[in-house]
Amino acid sequence: MSIFTKRLIYFVAPNIEQFAEIGRQLHFFGFEYKAFNRNSALLAAMHSEKPCAMVIDETGMSDISTLECLPLLKKLYAGPLFLANFGLGVDAQLAFLRAGITDFIAQPLNLQAFIDRIDLIDEQDNPSPFKVLLVDDSDTAAKWTASVLSGAGMVVKHIDNPLTVMPYLANFKPDILLLDVYMPECTGDEIAKVIRQTPQFDSIPIVFLSTETHRGRQLMARSMGGDDFLVKNMEPDELIAAVTITAERYRRIRRWMTRDSLTGLLNHTHVIEALSREVTRAHKESRPLSYAMVDIDFFKRINDQYGHSVGDRVIKSLSRLLKQSMPNPDAVGRYGGEEFALIWSDHTLIRAAQRTDELRVLFQDLAQSNADGHFNASFSAGVAQLKDGMTAQQLIDAADQALYQAKAAGRNQIGLSSNR
Repeated sequence: MSIFTKRLIYFVAPNIEQFAEIGRQLHFFGFEYKAFNRNSALLAAMHSEKPCAMVIDETGMSDISTLECLPLLKKLYAGPLFLANFGLGVDAQLAFLRAGITDFIAQPLNLQAFIDRIDLIDEQDNPSPFKVLLVDDSDTAAKWTASVLSGAGMVVKHIDNPLTVMPYLANFKPDILLLDVYMPECTGDEIAKVIRQTPQFDSIPIVFLSTETHRGRQLMARSMGGDDFLVKNMEPDELIAAVTITAERYRRIRRWMTRDSLTGLLNHTHVIEALSREVTRAHKESRPLSYAMVDIDFFKRINDQYGHSVGDRVIKSLSRLLKQSMPNPDAVGRYGGEEFALIWSDHTLIRAAQRTDELRVLFQDLAQSNADGHFNASFSAGVAQLKDGMTAQQLIDAADQALYQAKAAGRNQIGLSSNR
């Protein structure tokens, strides 16, 4: 568990008033901030509450320079230390790096770039544990494998019947499948071939586990859809390393396949797949489900007036706000261009509309930066609720029609599907 308070940022500078607006904007993305202009106050705060990141002005504080305060500060704090500066030479950068600065960020502070850096650091320092689905009819062998991998911080689910693997793949969503080769119900290579016939699972890594040491038989099994072949009862460190390498590679590939490159949200194809799964679940379990289509108002005008780079930052600011505000970050995707999709599981139409409107208010208050200062953007949205017999595409069409009504009524508002 991290020793840092996840969403708190410290700003350190002679003039702390310069960070007031930055702090207000950070609040929209779920961050809190504190600013310090005296060394004693900063050190006292460090003893009671450590931040997830710290930004230090290149000149330091009113009573001490940055290079003077860093030695003691580094003894109290092991997190990322950003130096806010107006451009430093190589010699100066090396001096700050040697004193403990971990990263540099330009003044005036670009909020979006700064949050991107924090997100990247947090993702690298706090990766979610790998999820391993283990299919093995031998309880003894499975317990040993699960114990080794769980001890390395992985989440392991064991099933002993390969014929039940498909629903576990869908619900557990593993990063890797460890599959025994010889089982009474069917062989591992047979079930691997079945799994590879399902597009949803055709890229998940399948690693065979067996006592088989004949290289030719191992290669034959891999030709049926496996990615690797591990001999049972191998050294624990080797097992952990093999699973980690394969799972990490899969995560990188899957992120590239499923995520929009600009926003990091689910891309068009995969947000529709996510909605389809939720529609199936809602029908099966008789649970409410609503869907919202969000569209940035006058986005072409923003691009024309401020340039496409500013337009991209507007898209990224909305995507981050949506991702951090939704109950499930995978319930939001970039539908295309300036359009976003929100999946409100277990929400009625009215509740989903209320939640979407709360996001609308937050977004319109968010300052968007450009070369001449700041401006504000807004979005319109259409919300629809799933009805009996309705398909995912019909739900999308209903929300799209409600979005059209919101735009026709003047934009910067929420439209509700008339089919309610």
